[in-house]
Amino acid sequence: MFMSLRRLTSPFFLAAALCAVVVSGCTKYAPYEGETFDCECGMLEWDGRELGMRMAEVESLGGNTYRYHVVADVRTPAELEARSEPRNLVLTLTTEINGSNTNLSLNVGDPALTVQQVESPGTGVDWDMAGASLSIAVGEDAHTMVLGGLTATRGNNSIDASGEIIFSLAD
Repeated sequence: MFMSLRRLTSPFFLAAALCAVVVSGCTKYAPYEGETFDCECGMLEWDGRELGMRMAEVESLGGNTYRYHVVADVRTPAELEARSEPRNLVLTLTTEINGSNTNLSLNVGDPALTVQQVESPGTGVDWDMAGASLSIAVGEDAHTMVLGGLTATRGNNSIDASGEIIFSLAD
């Protein structure tokens, strides 16, 4: 009798232990709530809505000449929620800085400022710069660009942009 009970309980305990391992071994994660990257380097308003800032970088080209790179996320809130492929606005300004404050007024097509929209997986669409006014303040640890007005066109589409972007010099 003792032997037959042992034979019966051994497979039962083995199956119960296997079941417990399988059930407890499942990992459960909290649902993805969607995070967007923001470099906290200012703000850029594009066509009436504030964009998430991805990058603001200043590069010294020697002497008083600097190149400013700005990257902002142009996806709509619905596209962000749906985790759509990235779509970024890229502004590049190359200019000479005179003193601690420089004011610029750029005319249509000025090569100093380029505006491009980059779609994933890397397709770029150029916007024509139709004019811009901006000022750059140079501090000890940052450059601050105030974009008072930028108009960019592509085909029949015209967009106005403005903002304040901080380029940190601390690495």
